[in-house]
Amino acid sequence: MPLKIFIIIFFFIIAIGDILNVRNDRVKLRYFTKPLLVPSLILFYIMSTTKIEQLIIYALICYFFGDFFLLFARKKLFFIAGLLSFLAGHCFYTIAFLKTTSFLSNIPGWFYLSLTPYIFYGFFIYYRLNPYLSSMKIPVIAYLNIIFFMSFASFTRIWEINGIAFWLPFVGSIMFIVSDTLLAIRVFKYKIMRGWISVMIFYICAQLLIILGLL
Repeated sequence: MPLKIFIIIFFFIIAIGDILNVRNDRVKLRYFTKPLLVPSLILFYIMSTTKIEQLIIYALICYFFGDFFLLFARKKLFFIAGLLSFLAGHCFYTIAFLKTTSFLSNIPGWFYLSLTPYIFYGFFIYYRLNPYLSSMKIPVIAYLNIIFFMSFASFTRIWEINGIAFWLPFVGSIMFIVSDTLLAIRVFKYKIMRGWISVMIFYICAQLLIILGLL
């Protein structure tokens, strides 16, 4: 069995295990499953790609730290550290996407109208969360802008890349937005810091689709 096949099977085992741990509220077991998700994806990416993009590695390392810090999200300092780690990961993904597209040259001006759904959704989410954000308003606004631009950056690749190489990262970026939206509602509105099964499902699918599309 090729090593990369073994690694992706290991990833799925860990992912299912982590989802079950969330479902059954096995907090201590998540200290073992959740931190293994991203490292297994890093290994799979390195073993599968013909040309390693360092920006992808940097992004995944940031997400690893984000996963780790959010395990202790009930402490505000760790939650903020997790937020910043994910924000950095989104930035690295954004740059990696833009490297594969003629973002500032060949894209027609009308295409930027596709930012409209992101803008409306951003205002909608902020409107719903605003009463609960308190001192976190500016960090949340910054985070929303970064993750929406990350997704838009993946969408601009439609001018250069066809097929699943375009669609998988783009769909993955949308799943990232869904995951983070659900997490924000849970944390800020309902003040629940533990895991939520739908958050992890969308997050795991998002990371997997993005990596598969970038191979």
